[in-house]
Amino acid sequence: MNPNTKALFDACQRNSEDCEYTALNFVIWLRYLRWFRVAFLTLPVIFGAVATWKIAERAAPIGTAFCTLLATTLPLIYRATKLDDTIRKYERRAGQFTNLRDDFRRIAEIGINKDFAAFEKDSKPLFARLRKAREPMLTPPEWCFAIAQRKIQGGHYHHDYDIRGLGAKDAS
Repeated sequence: MNPNTKALFDACQRNSEDCEYTALNFVIWLRYLRWFRVAFLTLPVIFGAVATWKIAERAAPIGTAFCTLLATTLPLIYRATKLDDTIRKYERRAGQFTNLRDDFRRIAEIGINKDFAAFEKDSKPLFARLRKAREPMLTPPEWCFAIAQRKIQGGHYHHDYDIRGLGAKDAS
């Protein structure tokens, strides 16, 4: 096999793996961001209700004052953090990296059987898309990557098709 073809195959496989980790990392962080959004939208209503409850005001005036503070500041914090915009960015990038993962894997599996020039020509647009997907630097917390890594390495995302050993070698 041509060493350039092998090197390009390896690069495509590595990028497929990188995209898999990145996409899952983003998805895990998205789950938390969505819960934060729910909290920011519902907690001010709950705190506002408690703050206006006369029984609570008589029993714990400091507690109701704190509830009033939270009910009025949480919506401001929510707007200031632009959480909806952040969620949209992560959703878009998670989808892009998932698609890139599949495209890199597919081009590697098909390209390995082509001559180097054709393989390189087919893979070039993927590398350009990957560079573009990486442009807006999104940085979820490190613990999201650790969770993604455990899930992937634990086999959570292996295809049943591959596990059963029905790869291309068995196709008729």
